[in-house]
Amino acid sequence: MKGGFWKKAAAAAAFAAMAASVSCAAETKEYRTVYSDELTTLNYLKGVTTPVIQLSQNIVDGLVEFDRYGLIMPSLATDWTVSDDHRTYTFHIRKGVNWYTCEGKEYAPVTAHDFEAALKWELNKKNASAIVNTVYENIEGAEDYYLGKNADWNSVGVKVPDDYTIQYTFVKPVPYALRLFAYGSFYPVCQKFLDETGEDFGTSNDTLLYCGAYILSTYEPEYQRILTVNEHYWNRKEIHIDRIVYKYNKEASANSPELFLRGEVMEVVLPGTIMDDWMKDSEKKKLIHPHVITNGTYFMCLNFEPDYDEKYDPKNWLEAVNSLNFRKALFHGLDRIAALMVIAPYDFQRRKTGTLTRRNLVQYRGVDYTMMGGLKAYTEGESFNPELAVEYRKKAMEELKGRVNFPVKVVFPYNTGTVDNANQAQVIGQQMEKLLGKDFIDIVLVPYPPSGYNQTVRDPGRYSIIRFGWGPDYADPLSAFDPMMKSGVASKWSRIYLARDYLLPDGRGKFEAMADKAAEEVIDVKKRYELFAEAETFLLDNAFIIPLYMSGGGFEASYIDPFSGFTTQWGDNSSRKLKGARLLDHPMGMEEYAEAEKKYLAECDEARRNAKYE
Repeated sequence: MKGGFWKKAAAAAAFAAMAASVSCAAETKEYRTVYSDELTTLNYLKGVTTPVIQLSQNIVDGLVEFDRYGLIMPSLATDWTVSDDHRTYTFHIRKGVNWYTCEGKEYAPVTAHDFEAALKWELNKKNASAIVNTVYENIEGAEDYYLGKNADWNSVGVKVPDDYTIQYTFVKPVPYALRLFAYGSFYPVCQKFLDETGEDFGTSNDTLLYCGAYILSTYEPEYQRILTVNEHYWNRKEIHIDRIVYKYNKEASANSPELFLRGEVMEVVLPGTIMDDWMKDSEKKKLIHPHVITNGTYFMCLNFEPDYDEKYDPKNWLEAVNSLNFRKALFHGLDRIAALMVIAPYDFQRRKTGTLTRRNLVQYRGVDYTMMGGLKAYTEGESFNPELAVEYRKKAMEELKGRVNFPVKVVFPYNTGTVDNANQAQVIGQQMEKLLGKDFIDIVLVPYPPSGYNQTVRDPGRYSIIRFGWGPDYADPLSAFDPMMKSGVASKWSRIYLARDYLLPDGRGKFEAMADKAAEEVIDVKKRYELFAEAETFLLDNAFIIPLYMSGGGFEASYIDPFSGFTTQWGDNSSRKLKGARLLDHPMGMEEYAEAEKKYLAECDEARRNAKYE
């Protein structure tokens, strides 16, 4: 009894401390959180990782942005026109907007030249921008300039008729063109400041300028970063949180729940490992509500250019992975529900996916893309099939006898940034080895710290299989395909275009050729989506990836109103752009969430019916 009393007393004290702390924070309009994945760069023209994107969209504005319903609205462009052939977009830049230093001092006005300067920097190949493909794949003349085939900048489809007008000419009409201008590839940069900082641009908070809602006033790697409101921001009335504090915590995922209960952080997405504790605790359960399903999907990739220690025999893996039978044994042998239940025991059904492309990305006349063509079978069906997996295992061992040494060592690295990552990797490894047999595969789990994980593991190809996550930048299947495309970011991903039996004479893989054909259809949207569905079905039929689940989901405890704030184009706040976001005086619980969600969805329907821009 005594122990129970003290536990209850401690819990009550924790909740009291949390309530008092957050009440104070709400009054000062301060949002606090922790992170474990350190920024690899502050240069928003170069970085593509989630932390870089989250930072950049809070400190720099683009031409357009998405409102709280996911609808396009003007940002640094006040208005625009589109040519009759749908190739040229002319934007008029908002006057009176300035660049500011990290100390809040005015530096220079934001003009049309700043948007041109950014593209010119990105299209300089030596700058190694990871987001430049969005530019050179779409803007006329950009690819030749990027590749050095034409050094004349005037040949690129970017013109600045005057200080506050900029024109972009596309190679061909692009159905989702306007949405592209909301992303980092088309953010501005001040040329004068870029010249002053040179290679140091984006290496610290004082080598950046700010024209967005916040200024990175403090940047101390692996300790803290603090964003303070830009008091001169052109849309200051939309900023309700004045200060954002990110504290470094190497074990952020494991420690966040307790930090939340102590009032030290304002928000926590609950790891699957503690869901039982929170769901069965009457007080803690009052604090949580569903976390939004977000833009990305997670999937297992198979590497066709492994580069890891010889002791794991990468050549042996390469021989095995080029066998369709071997890949299908893995494809049907991975129990994605078991893998998902580690992190989402209470909502795994709403998160699972059988496709690379997320549900609700695009639809045509009420039919979701993931229900088109052969994708319907993967969306409605279940890839995990023990009988088929064992059958393909047998075929693979017969086919590869004398060419491959069994068991094949399967290097499976994982990011130690969250507890769930480690647990999930262990479940996947044990489950697949048990089903397929340790005489067939030997899954080697290799932990890596979160900081620099992509550069250390993903980019050089130090894996056989790996869990990847990807979210499209705009509402079109082509953006969902980027990790699979040689012309996209696949050169640093699984490199499926190198699969032996699928390589075409022009160097493209068959999947990429199918995707390119779909991308060429820019008028008939239905046909475009159907062609993309054919390409994705080919990807799945040939087991180049193993779809797992959609990002987001689960449950969170948060003092941020989940239905406030500017969003992504899909109407969710997963990007954690804090413009428009509001702090509550208490965490929103399940019932309150359901009522607020119903109201919000009704407002969304009305807003979309009256949308000014597509």
